Amino acid sequence: MKTQMPTLVSLRAFEAVARHRSFRKAADEICVTHAAVSHQVKALETSIGVKLLERTSRSVELTPAGEQYYPPIREHIQGIVKATRRIQTPEEPDVLLVQSYASFNTMWLQPRLAEFLQDNPDTRVRIVSTFEDGDYDMHRFDVGVFNAPPFDKRFDYSPLFETDIYPVCAPEALNSSNGGMPLEELSNFLLLSIPNTWNEPDDWDCWLDAAGLDRGTMKFGSIFDNYPLVREAVLNNHGISVARAPFCARDLERGRLVRPFDISVPEPGRWYLATQKERAPNPKLDTFVDWLFEQIEADPTMRLFRA
Repeated sequence: MKTQMPTLVSLRAFEAVARHRSFRKAADEICVTHAAVSHQVKALETSIGVKLLERTSRSVELTPAGEQYYPPIREHIQGIVKATRRIQTPEEPDVLLVQSYASFNTMWLQPRLAEFLQDNPDTRVRIVSTFEDGDYDMHRFDVGVFNAPPFDKRFDYSPLFETDIYPVCAPEALNSSNGGMPLEELSNFLLLSIPNTWNEPDDWDCWLDAAGLDRGTMKFGSIFDNYPLVREAVLNNHGISVARAPFCARDLERGRLVRPFDISVPEPGRWYLATQKERAPNPKLDTFVDWLFEQIEADPTMRLFRA
Protein backbone atom coordinates (compact mmCIF):
# COMPACT_ATOMS: atom_id res chain seq x y z
CA MET A 1 0.00 0.00 0.00
CA LYS A 2 1.33 3.42 -0.93
CA THR A 3 1.82 5.69 2.09
CA GLN A 4 0.39 9.21 1.83
CA MET A 5 3.24 11.43 2.99
CA PRO A 6 2.23 14.51 5.03
CA THR A 7 3.77 17.89 4.31
CA LEU A 8 6.68 19.22 6.33
CA VAL A 9 4.65 22.34 7.16
CA SER A 10 1.88 20.29 8.75
CA LEU A 11 4.36 18.12 10.65
CA ARG A 12 6.11 21.17 12.02
CA ALA A 13 2.80 22.64 13.18
CA PHE A 14 1.82 19.37 14.89
CA GLU A 15 5.23 19.07 16.59
CA ALA A 16 5.01 22.60 17.99
CA VAL A 17 1.44 22.17 19.24
CA ALA A 18 2.22 18.79 20.82
CA ARG A 19 5.34 20.16 22.53
CA HIS A 20 3.66 23.29 23.89
CA ARG A 21 0.20 21.72 24.40
CA SER A 22 -1.02 25.01 22.96
CA PHE A 23 -2.02 26.27 19.51
CA ARG A 24 -1.28 29.86 20.55
CA LYS A 25 2.27 29.14 21.73
CA ALA A 26 2.92 27.03 18.63
CA ALA A 27 1.71 29.87 16.40
CA ASP A 28 3.97 32.35 18.20
CA GLU A 29 6.97 30.05 17.80
CA ILE A 30 6.62 29.45 14.08
CA CYS A 31 5.38 32.99 13.35
CA VAL A 32 1.97 32.21 11.86
CA THR A 33 -1.61 32.72 13.04
CA HIS A 34 -3.49 30.45 15.42
CA ALA A 35 -5.88 29.62 12.59
CA ALA A 36 -3.01 28.63 10.28
CA VAL A 37 -1.62 26.20 12.85
CA SER A 38 -5.07 24.71 13.42
CA HIS A 39 -5.55 24.32 9.66
CA GLN A 40 -2.19 22.57 9.23
CA VAL A 41 -2.85 20.13 12.08
CA LYS A 42 -6.29 19.33 10.69
CA ALA A 43 -4.76 18.83 7.24
CA LEU A 44 -2.23 16.42 8.75
CA GLU A 45 -4.93 14.40 10.50
CA THR A 46 -6.93 14.27 7.28
CA SER A 47 -3.86 13.26 5.27
CA ILE A 48 -2.95 10.30 7.48
CA GLY A 49 -6.51 9.47 8.51
CA VAL A 50 -5.80 9.49 12.23
CA LYS A 51 -6.86 11.91 14.96
CA LEU A 52 -3.78 13.15 16.80
CA LEU A 53 -5.05 15.84 19.17
CA GLU A 54 -8.04 16.26 21.46
CA ARG A 55 -9.03 19.94 21.52
CA THR A 56 -11.16 21.72 24.10
CA SER A 57 -11.66 25.41 24.77
CA ARG A 58 -9.01 25.28 27.50
CA SER A 59 -6.53 22.53 26.67
CA VAL A 60 -4.86 20.41 24.03
CA GLU A 61 -4.04 16.76 24.67
CA LEU A 62 -2.49 14.05 22.52
CA THR A 63 -4.68 11.09 21.59
CA PRO A 64 -3.13 7.62 22.01
CA ALA A 65 -2.19 7.77 18.32
CA GLY A 66 -0.71 11.24 18.87
CA GLU A 67 1.36 9.97 21.81
CA GLN A 68 2.82 7.31 19.51
CA TYR A 69 3.35 9.66 16.56
CA TYR A 70 4.83 12.63 18.40
CA PRO A 71 8.27 11.35 19.61
CA PRO A 72 9.70 10.38 16.19
CA ILE A 73 8.23 13.52 14.57
CA ARG A 74 9.77 15.66 17.32
CA GLU A 75 13.15 13.97 16.86
CA HIS A 76 13.28 14.61 13.13
CA ILE A 77 11.82 18.13 13.20
CA GLN A 78 14.25 19.20 15.90
CA GLY A 79 17.07 17.57 13.94
CA ILE A 80 16.17 19.63 10.88
CA VAL A 81 16.02 22.79 13.00
CA LYS A 82 19.43 22.10 14.53
CA ALA A 83 21.04 21.29 11.19
CA THR A 84 19.63 24.48 9.67
CA ARG A 85 20.84 26.64 12.54
CA ARG A 86 24.25 25.04 12.32
CA ILE A 87 24.82 26.00 8.69
CA GLN A 88 23.19 29.41 9.10
CA THR A 89 25.31 30.35 12.11
CA PRO A 90 29.05 29.76 11.65
CA GLU A 91 31.01 28.56 14.62
CA GLU A 92 31.88 31.42 16.98
CA PRO A 93 35.26 30.64 18.54
CA ASP A 94 34.93 33.42 21.13
CA VAL A 95 31.52 32.26 22.41
CA LEU A 96 31.25 29.74 25.25
CA LEU A 97 28.53 27.19 24.44
CA VAL A 98 26.76 25.89 27.54
CA GLN A 99 24.21 23.10 27.11
CA SER A 100 21.79 21.64 29.64
CA TYR A 101 18.13 20.86 30.10
CA ALA A 102 15.60 23.65 29.73
CA SER A 103 14.82 23.27 33.46
CA PHE A 104 18.40 23.86 34.62
CA ASN A 105 18.95 26.69 32.15
CA THR A 106 15.78 28.66 32.79
CA MET A 107 15.14 27.94 36.47
CA TRP A 108 18.67 27.96 37.89
CA LEU A 109 21.44 29.08 35.52
CA GLN A 110 19.86 32.07 33.81
CA PRO A 111 19.06 34.01 37.01
CA ARG A 112 22.72 33.72 38.07
CA LEU A 113 24.40 34.25 34.72
CA ALA A 114 24.31 38.07 34.80
CA GLU A 115 26.70 38.03 37.75
CA PHE A 116 29.20 35.86 35.89
CA LEU A 117 29.02 38.03 32.76
CA GLN A 118 29.49 41.19 34.82
CA ASP A 119 32.62 39.77 36.43
CA ASN A 120 33.90 38.39 33.09
CA PRO A 121 33.03 41.06 30.49
CA ASP A 122 35.30 39.49 27.86
CA THR A 123 33.36 36.21 27.89
CA ARG A 124 30.26 35.67 25.78
CA VAL A 125 27.97 32.77 26.66
CA ARG A 126 25.40 31.03 24.49
CA ILE A 127 22.88 28.88 26.34
CA VAL A 128 21.66 25.78 24.46
CA SER A 129 18.67 23.90 25.90
CA THR A 130 17.82 20.27 25.36
CA PHE A 131 14.72 18.39 26.42
CA GLU A 132 16.01 14.82 26.37
CA ASP A 133 18.86 12.83 27.88
CA GLY A 134 21.52 12.08 25.31
CA ASP A 135 20.41 14.88 22.99
CA TYR A 136 23.88 16.41 22.89
CA ASP A 137 24.79 18.61 19.95
CA MET A 138 28.54 18.21 19.58
CA HIS A 139 28.75 21.21 17.27
CA ARG A 140 27.21 23.56 19.87
CA PHE A 141 28.73 22.28 23.07
CA ASP A 142 31.68 23.36 25.23
CA VAL A 143 30.30 22.38 28.60
CA GLY A 144 27.15 20.51 29.57
CA VAL A 145 25.23 19.91 32.79
CA PHE A 146 23.14 16.74 32.72
CA ASN A 147 21.22 14.48 35.07
CA ALA A 148 22.60 11.45 33.27
CA PRO A 149 25.24 8.87 34.14
CA PRO A 150 28.58 8.98 32.31
CA PHE A 151 27.88 6.97 29.19
CA ASP A 152 29.32 8.82 26.19
CA LYS A 153 33.01 8.24 25.51
CA ARG A 154 33.31 11.59 23.73
CA PHE A 155 33.08 13.45 27.06
CA ASP A 156 34.94 13.82 30.31
CA TYR A 157 32.50 13.76 33.21
CA SER A 158 32.86 15.42 36.62
CA PRO A 159 30.44 14.73 39.49
CA LEU A 160 28.48 17.91 40.08
CA PHE A 161 25.56 17.83 42.51
CA GLU A 162 22.61 15.95 43.92
CA THR A 163 19.42 17.37 45.38
CA ASP A 164 15.99 16.60 46.81
CA ILE A 165 12.52 16.37 45.30
CA TYR A 166 9.10 17.08 46.79
CA PRO A 167 5.56 17.97 45.66
CA VAL A 168 4.63 21.58 44.90
CA CYS A 169 1.33 23.20 44.04
CA ALA A 170 -0.27 26.59 43.51
CA PRO A 171 -1.32 28.41 46.71
CA GLU A 172 -4.93 28.24 45.51
CA ALA A 173 -4.86 24.45 45.89
CA LEU A 174 -4.63 24.71 49.67
CA ASN A 175 -7.72 25.09 51.82
CA SER A 176 -5.94 25.79 55.10
CA SER A 177 -4.16 29.00 55.98
CA ASN A 178 -1.15 27.23 57.47
CA GLY A 179 0.21 26.31 54.03
CA GLY A 180 -0.20 22.54 54.20
CA MET A 181 -2.69 19.74 53.65
CA PRO A 182 -3.27 16.29 55.18
CA LEU A 183 -1.52 13.51 53.27
CA GLU A 184 -4.80 11.72 52.59
CA GLU A 185 -6.07 14.71 50.58
CA LEU A 186 -3.44 14.16 47.87
CA SER A 187 -5.73 11.59 46.25
CA ASN A 188 -8.15 14.43 45.43
CA PHE A 189 -5.67 16.10 43.07
CA LEU A 190 -4.27 15.28 39.64
CA LEU A 191 -0.61 14.30 39.88
CA LEU A 192 1.40 15.75 36.98
CA SER A 193 4.76 14.39 35.90
CA ILE A 194 7.47 14.04 33.29
CA PRO A 195 8.80 10.67 32.04
CA ASN A 196 11.55 9.08 34.09
CA THR A 197 14.82 8.49 32.25
CA TRP A 198 17.95 6.34 32.42
CA ASN A 199 16.02 3.56 34.16
CA GLU A 200 15.80 5.69 37.30
CA PRO A 201 12.75 5.25 39.55
CA ASP A 202 9.76 7.48 38.88
CA ASP A 203 9.70 10.70 40.95
CA TRP A 204 6.20 10.12 42.24
CA ASP A 205 6.95 6.48 43.11
CA CYS A 206 9.95 7.58 45.21
CA TRP A 207 8.00 10.25 47.05
CA LEU A 208 4.80 8.25 47.57
CA ASP A 209 6.83 5.38 49.00
CA ALA A 210 8.55 7.74 51.47
CA ALA A 211 5.18 9.22 52.43
CA GLY A 212 3.64 5.78 52.94
CA LEU A 213 0.96 6.36 50.29
CA ASP A 214 -0.43 3.82 47.83
CA ARG A 215 0.09 4.77 44.17
CA GLY A 216 -3.05 2.85 43.27
CA THR A 217 -5.22 5.34 45.15
CA MET A 218 -3.84 8.35 43.27
CA LYS A 219 -5.16 10.14 40.17
CA PHE A 220 -2.46 10.75 37.59
CA GLY A 221 -2.85 13.53 35.05
CA SER A 222 -0.83 14.73 32.06
CA ILE A 223 2.77 13.76 31.37
CA PHE A 224 4.93 16.65 30.16
CA ASP A 225 8.18 16.71 28.20
CA ASN A 226 10.06 18.91 30.64
CA TYR A 227 9.85 20.74 33.95
CA PRO A 228 9.19 24.24 32.56
CA LEU A 229 6.01 22.88 30.98
CA VAL A 230 4.79 21.05 34.08
CA ARG A 231 5.64 24.14 36.15
CA GLU A 232 3.27 26.24 34.03
CA ALA A 233 0.51 23.70 34.57
CA VAL A 234 1.06 23.76 38.33
CA LEU A 235 1.17 27.57 38.43
CA ASN A 236 -2.22 27.54 36.71
CA ASN A 237 -3.52 25.17 39.42
CA HIS A 238 -4.02 22.23 37.04
CA GLY A 239 -2.52 19.73 39.47
CA ILE A 240 0.43 18.92 41.74
CA SER A 241 3.89 17.91 40.53
CA VAL A 242 7.15 16.74 42.02
CA ALA A 243 9.81 19.43 41.70
CA ARG A 244 13.60 19.56 41.98
CA ALA A 245 14.52 21.77 44.93
CA PRO A 246 16.89 24.11 43.01
CA PHE A 247 14.39 24.70 40.22
CA CYS A 248 11.44 25.72 42.38
CA ALA A 249 13.30 27.69 45.07
CA ARG A 250 12.55 31.11 43.57
CA ASP A 251 8.88 30.30 43.04
CA LEU A 252 8.63 29.14 46.66
CA GLU A 253 10.37 32.28 47.94
CA ARG A 254 7.99 34.50 45.98
CA GLY A 255 4.90 32.57 47.01
CA ARG A 256 4.03 31.49 43.48
CA LEU A 257 4.32 27.85 44.54
CA VAL A 258 3.96 26.19 47.93
CA ARG A 259 4.91 22.86 49.46
CA PRO A 260 1.78 21.09 50.69
CA PHE A 261 3.86 18.54 52.64
CA ASP A 262 7.18 18.63 54.52
CA ILE A 263 8.39 15.28 53.17
CA SER A 264 11.29 15.34 50.71
CA VAL A 265 13.40 12.54 49.23
CA PRO A 266 16.70 12.40 47.33
CA GLU A 267 16.31 12.89 43.60
CA PRO A 268 16.71 9.69 41.58
CA GLY A 269 20.04 10.04 39.81
CA ARG A 270 22.80 12.63 40.10
CA TRP A 271 24.05 15.53 38.03
CA TYR A 272 27.30 15.62 36.08
CA LEU A 273 29.31 18.22 34.25
CA ALA A 274 30.49 17.10 30.81
CA THR A 275 33.22 18.55 28.58
CA GLN A 276 34.55 17.31 25.28
CA LYS A 277 37.68 15.19 25.54
CA GLU A 278 39.12 16.45 22.28
CA ARG A 279 39.23 20.21 22.79
CA ALA A 280 41.79 22.95 22.76
CA PRO A 281 42.77 24.64 26.04
CA ASN A 282 40.18 27.28 26.92
CA PRO A 283 40.84 29.53 29.95
CA LYS A 284 37.35 31.06 29.64
CA LEU A 285 35.80 27.62 29.91
CA ASP A 286 37.92 26.85 32.97
CA THR A 287 36.78 30.10 34.59
CA PHE A 288 33.14 29.30 33.88
CA VAL A 289 33.45 25.78 35.33
CA ASP A 290 35.11 27.13 38.49
CA TRP A 291 32.32 29.69 38.85
CA LEU A 292 29.69 27.00 38.34
CA PHE A 293 31.09 24.86 41.15
CA GLU A 294 31.20 27.92 43.43
CA GLN A 295 27.54 28.69 42.70
CA ILE A 296 26.47 25.11 43.35
CA GLU A 297 28.44 24.93 46.60
CA ALA A 298 26.75 28.16 47.75
CA ASP A 299 23.24 26.90 46.93
CA PRO A 300 21.62 25.30 50.00
CA THR A 301 19.29 23.25 47.77
CA MET A 302 22.25 21.44 46.16
CA ARG A 303 24.89 19.07 47.51
CA LEU A 304 28.25 18.48 45.88
CA PHE A 305 29.04 14.79 45.61
CA ARG A 306 32.03 12.65 44.79
CA ALA A 307 31.80 9.68 42.40
